[in-house]
Amino acid sequence: MSLVAHGVPVRIPPSYAGQRHYPGLFWSTTNQAHVVYESLLELSWLWLADFDPCVVRLAAQPMRVTGLDGSRTRVRYPDFAALHADGRALVVDVKPVDMLEDDDVRASLAWTARVFGDAALAYSVWSGAPREQLRNVRLLASARRPGLVADGDIEAAVHLCSEEGTQIGHLERQLAAETSAPPRAAVFAAMWRGQLRCDMTRPISALTEVVPV
Repeated sequence: MSLVAHGVPVRIPPSYAGQRHYPGLFWSTTNQAHVVYESLLELSWLWLADFDPCVVRLAAQPMRVTGLDGSRTRVRYPDFAALHADGRALVVDVKPVDMLEDDDVRASLAWTARVFGDAALAYSVWSGAPREQLRNVRLLASARRPGLVADGDIEAAVHLCSEEGTQIGHLERQLAAETSAPPRAAVFAAMWRGQLRCDMTRPISALTEVVPV
């Protein structure tokens, strides 16, 4: 599965005038490269996957799956594959909730799940995440690019945070007195790297409490 995750897309989402979807390119810190997406919902999944510190590689349109479903021949192009640090792989289809009410869609996804189950590969269908979680991830992404904040300043943010938790505003004031880096960028970079964490179900602000991981 590692070769699949590091390969090129087997299908490039089409782009044409008047289309209902919004394809594009997402710059992934995980891959240090762009990843294609076909819809805004797929883009949301990419934000969360790129934020996941356990994911070491992302692949879009990673494979073509074909086979018999009874007397019918099915051809599927799963949307994504995510390779984890422990070697596990997850294949993902991204579908809006309303599409899951369609009998043909459900049958197609059920067949896909059976195929990957028989191959002992993890498979899931993703239909979205809470708005606040996505908002928070995009906010933290302002500090995600390598080199934007020095490693030493990020480590300082982690070191100054107490094990019981520290409000972001207080941590920023401590950093401002000890480093020359933009304090908020250092805190956000530590959070993006998974070295600090907070309750992602609530809007991040100066009052948000973070704890070291």
